[in-house]
Amino acid sequence: MMKILQLTRKFPYPPIDGESLNLSSFNSILKEEGHSIDLISFNTVKHYFKVEELPTKANYYRKIYDVYLDNRIKALDAGLNLFSSLPFHITRYITKEFKSKLLKVLSENKYDLILLESINLIPYYEIIKENSDAIIVYRAHNVEYEIWERITQNESNVVKKAYLSYLTKKLKRYELDKISRFKTILTVTERDLKRYQNNGFRGKGIVVPAGIRGEDYNPSALNNSNPIKISFIGSLDWIPNVEGLEWFLNNVWKKYTKYSPNAELHIAGRNINKSIFEMESNNVVIHGEVPDAKAFLNSFDIMIVPLLSGGGMRLKILEGLALGRIVITTSLGLEGIDATDGEEVFIANSADEFIEKLQFCENNSGKLLEISKKAVTLFKNKFDSSTIVQNFIKQIS
Repeated sequence: MMKILQLTRKFPYPPIDGESLNLSSFNSILKEEGHSIDLISFNTVKHYFKVEELPTKANYYRKIYDVYLDNRIKALDAGLNLFSSLPFHITRYITKEFKSKLLKVLSENKYDLILLESINLIPYYEIIKENSDAIIVYRAHNVEYEIWERITQNESNVVKKAYLSYLTKKLKRYELDKISRFKTILTVTERDLKRYQNNGFRGKGIVVPAGIRGEDYNPSALNNSNPIKISFIGSLDWIPNVEGLEWFLNNVWKKYTKYSPNAELHIAGRNINKSIFEMESNNVVIHGEVPDAKAFLNSFDIMIVPLLSGGGMRLKILEGLALGRIVITTSLGLEGIDATDGEEVFIANSADEFIEKLQFCENNSGKLLEISKKAVTLFKNKFDSSTIVQNFIKQIS
């Protein structure tokens, strides 16, 4: 059995966003398989969690070390970073406190495997290399620079676009240079791995798809509501989620509700910004952060994921599949998920296509039942964490 040290950029609980959900599922299986995990995590202002309140059933760790970090973006720091060779995304996570904690843990423990769960932890690679004989692995939950390339491309403000372009180029250089130094990396999709390999990575690459525990998901029967009620759930402090939802509300929903004036869109997520709150109406219901994401999703037949930028795999889509919901997403949102349009999901890449798919759902309840069953089958066959983690252990060993 392996002794593992895991480094994370935020405390991986509660599992209400994709990265935390993936880590929780992954770590729970590792513990069940008999492996020991120690955790060193930044505990950020943005996602602060009182470690002493971690439920016993969600404590997969032998030891937990958390380091407080005020990661709020300050204009002065962002401006000064223009003169730094390091990306602003990285410098915010370089602290003496984290380095000190890491050195102490490495001096007191011998590990078989050390997992760096974010690009923000890469600055600590050399320290680990100098102070441990463990296998050091970087896990790319996304190709980070690609997210920012897409965000930059979709930005309409000329000044902001120029600033984002500068930051993104600096991030890309850093990401590709540093990742090429690892002997082993994990990616969530084959496409992400090939992107790194095409840009110079020559080490061992292992594709470990994002996954969730199937036993935690119990699909409810479709409601066949007419007019339709659809859901959106996601962390609304993540730019791609905000961007996609605002685009959907402005370009799809306003047009669709003229066709179906009683249709309802239900929005759940933390840190909902003012621009989205201002769109609340008879057709748009804002729930804020909900106590049970699975119960929320099960309440509505249709789930939208209008992703225009981002990378990796969307865990919320996997949750939708596991619950037998009818998922409508973009081709980008479906990256890494081998599903077929009209079979297990619906794909829409424009406002007109979203409207077309919503109209189809409203008028073809029988077909939706068939898609729901196929969605659950796809999830069970390919995205249950148990199989994913067992395959990872075989390859890393």
